[in-house]
Amino acid sequence: MILLTTRPKKEITFISGGLLLLAFGLHLIGYSSSREAVLIASTLIAAVPIGGKALQAVRMKTFSIELLVMLAVIGALVIGEFVESAVVTFLFLFGDYLEGRTLAKTRSALKKLTDLAPQEAVIVQGGSQLTVPVDEVEEGQRVVIRTGSKVPVDGRILTGQAILNEAAITGESVPVTKEVGEGVFSGSIVDTGYIEIEAEKVGDDTTFTKIIELVEEAQESKSPTEKFLDRFAQIYTPAVVVLAVLVYLVTRDVHLSITFLVIACPGALVIGAPVSSVAGIGNGAGRGVLIKGGEVMDRLAKVDTLVFDKTGTLTKGKPEVTEIRTFGGVEKLELLRLVAEVETVSEHHLGQTIVKEAEARWMRLNRKPGRTEVMKGSGIRAEVEGQTIVAGN
Repeated sequence: MILLTTRPKKEITFISGGLLLLAFGLHLIGYSSSREAVLIASTLIAAVPIGGKALQAVRMKTFSIELLVMLAVIGALVIGEFVESAVVTFLFLFGDYLEGRTLAKTRSALKKLTDLAPQEAVIVQGGSQLTVPVDEVEEGQRVVIRTGSKVPVDGRILTGQAILNEAAITGESVPVTKEVGEGVFSGSIVDTGYIEIEAEKVGDDTTFTKIIELVEEAQESKSPTEKFLDRFAQIYTPAVVVLAVLVYLVTRDVHLSITFLVIACPGALVIGAPVSSVAGIGNGAGRGVLIKGGEVMDRLAKVDTLVFDKTGTLTKGKPEVTEIRTFGGVEKLELLRLVAEVETVSEHHLGQTIVKEAEARWMRLNRKPGRTEVMKGSGIRAEVEGQTIVAGN
């Protein structure tokens, strides 16, 4: 039984599909007998994993869609409808393959999200700084976070000031400035600055961990449509078998009875709902949109108006230089080059945007401004080619 259900379905699916294409080619060139042999082979190969699940259902005394599919396939073989038997088994397996593939993509997106979680933290203990696994940080401990580091736990700033990228938590693409007394979330990144925080939420209680847990729950949850199909299968399968028997009792026509069984096989219905739901969750995760389960997908299909909590325009989250204005007769390109030279030593995301714009215009930057001074929260001052350049807000 285990052997039947754990065979590599991907290989079986593609072998079955290849044999179907071969049968179609044989039909075009007139080899009917060979075509039928290939169709039977395709059916038998694809029926192996389906038959395994059907046998499990019989042993557990339950009615499953796989059982109905197998009855329909056996019936199609009996009446000589080899095309139907091959197509039904292939489509059923192909739907299962698509569902598995989209689930794998969703899990991959979740793994990337999990990888964003900080693994270590620097804590102050006994007057010295120690690097410890993030799971060992306790509430009330003092945690040090420097430029480029991830915030390991939720907490409140005790000393320092920093510009933090909280996109992974809040979805806001523009970094925010945090000062003493303000809260920070685990998983956010310090773009520039130095802060010391008091740990308030640690371990599984942090905001970032809660987000990961929500996504994991979304993968396991089923939409109302999928839940209905599960209940529907328990009623539909025995009902179709009973109706097929009634058709035979009334008509005494075995061929007609089996034809009814084949037509009633709900392959597309069973395949459509889970694949579409999982595909939506997978595509969303791949684009940075975390969808909390199939039920949300069902509700989203009925939405006709979207409301955004934004006071300005919606952006891609990637700042760009859109216009250069000058005063006092300074050339635009010269101004861009001088400011870009200053910003080469800046860690601010807007400063790096100016540098990228200069590079995109094929400007050669020496990247050696003199007497640089970073003015926290205001900007940067430096000397370039004998001129003092001040860039900021």
